[in-house]
Amino acid sequence: MHRCKVCEFQPAPLPDSGRLYIAPPVAHAEGRLLTALRRAEIPFDEPAPGTIGLDLRPGLLPRLVDELGATLGPLEIQNARALLTDRDRPITVADLAAMQPLGELVARVRGEWLAELIREDRLATVFQPIVCSGRPEVVFAHECLLRGLDRDGVPIPPGRLYETARASGLLFSLDRAARLRAIKSAVEQGLSGLIFINFNPASIYDPAFCLRSTIAATAEAGIAPDRVVFEVVESDEAHADLPGILARYRAAGFRVALDDLGAGFGSLNRLATLRPDFIKVDMDLIQGVDRDSYKAGITAKILEMAQRLGVGTIAEGVETEREYDWVEAHGVDYVQGFLFGRPACPPPVPRSLPSRARAALANGCH
Repeated sequence: MHRCKVCEFQPAPLPDSGRLYIAPPVAHAEGRLLTALRRAEIPFDEPAPGTIGLDLRPGLLPRLVDELGATLGPLEIQNARALLTDRDRPITVADLAAMQPLGELVARVRGEWLAELIREDRLATVFQPIVCSGRPEVVFAHECLLRGLDRDGVPIPPGRLYETARASGLLFSLDRAARLRAIKSAVEQGLSGLIFINFNPASIYDPAFCLRSTIAATAEAGIAPDRVVFEVVESDEAHADLPGILARYRAAGFRVALDDLGAGFGSLNRLATLRPDFIKVDMDLIQGVDRDSYKAGITAKILEMAQRLGVGTIAEGVETEREYDWVEAHGVDYVQGFLFGRPACPPPVPRSLPSRARAALANGCH
């Protein structure tokens, strides 16, 4: 099976030896950097005009990045060039032409903790139940949510993981690792029902290959494709053919959910182009919907529209019984939120709630 060399790339550890060349963009930036290196007592030489050479040793790169951040501005770092090579190999004109932006190296060094986390598989999945409206003790599905673990097993928030991944070029690797971890953890927990797996469109590099490892993992785990729902999260860098990509995987039996409907001006366009199996109404609309007439009006129309289109509806971020009563009374199919369980592993068992609308519902999910 062909592999995507970007998504399945495992970042190698940063070198502790070798030779680093830096070419600052302008003379005055070079002067400030030379002064900072002398002050920090970091040995260097100048093999060519406008080029600084440093012999690497253990711990030097992180220290050097700190000096660069304190000495050069963001644009100067981005416009400077850098080259990592073997210590004893003389550089050529071709090497100088192939120098990378210094900013890429700086981001890579700052993201080394994440690269190390991915290499060592220090990722974990927690699960939040999605329950049936009218019978919240009945679990319809679980959303798989990523957490990182430091060396002491302390969780690292997903926001920090993805922020670092974007800055250091590791988004493809992290998103793939998160999907595979979610599938493995769902099997370990013996989950039944659907599993919602977050899918960041910006993580698709080659549409022909990027999700093949996920498909293979579900097959190896014995999970039927129609139990897996790819939950499309908001992204400013979505692949241009995202509708075609998702149509391909839906044809293979997988389902699609559109996250955060109602957040941003493009939500309805995304609904029309992606044609999902489920929509998740944005939590900013749900929270306080029982006492805010504007939120209530917008949310009611979204639910009404989805019902006409035959799209399953999920209210996310439900935290109070009043919010739950409101969305249930307005015909939402499923609900998710802290009222029914916080993300955890093993998955929490949702509690039953009294409801004014439950008496009118038949047994089971509607």
